[in-house]
Amino acid sequence: MQYCILQYCILQYDLPMKASVSTPPALSTTSYAVLGMLALRSWSPYELTQQMRRSLAYCWPTSERALYAEPERLVAAGFAAVTTADGSARPRRSYSITPAGREAMRAWLATPPSPVRIVNEPLLRLLFADQAGTDALLQSLTRLRETVAEQHAIGAEQVRPYLDGDGPFTDRAHLVALFADLYGRLFTVLEVWASEAIAEVNTWSTTADLGLTDHARAAIERAVASVMPR
Repeated sequence: MQYCILQYCILQYDLPMKASVSTPPALSTTSYAVLGMLALRSWSPYELTQQMRRSLAYCWPTSERALYAEPERLVAAGFAAVTTADGSARPRRSYSITPAGREAMRAWLATPPSPVRIVNEPLLRLLFADQAGTDALLQSLTRLRETVAEQHAIGAEQVRPYLDGDGPFTDRAHLVALFADLYGRLFTVLEVWASEAIAEVNTWSTTADLGLTDHARAAIERAVASVMPR
């Protein structure tokens, strides 16, 4: 899948946090993502990577290489421990969180998060669509709608078992529910917006120099009016 849900997620810069008297040790956000997974249970490297790709990829996409390397960094920092189970041709390694790791996780959760940033390649292409024609823009918008619809369906199937008490972490269903609710709404908005954008672009003869059309004015007015009062 060329575009996956990672490109429509809310992202933050993955910069290490500086250690001080009042802040957690210098770990990246990816480090804390892995540490959070270890706080739930022990995982083999493969299990951890698969679970993070299944769930955390929605909000914190990370390369597979980083996911396999991060647990060892946590072990070196004293925040995770690794055990090896013998008795087979390939000994099974398993990572678990340490008391120091739980304390670091609690300290990190108490800090303010970084500002929200959104990554969406089709929107980047939209901004420069006047450098090509309508066909290229329509292709990008159509691909956006298709892949969002696909990921919307996949996400729904992932959380559906919780309705029957069969989710992988049923005691955390209240947290999963808030997460799923947000992404369900985001996906719906993206699907509806993409359909409306495709309909609008289909009325254009070109992507350049159309200026403030009636449709453009109405869209900007909606954007301005949508800001919620503080």
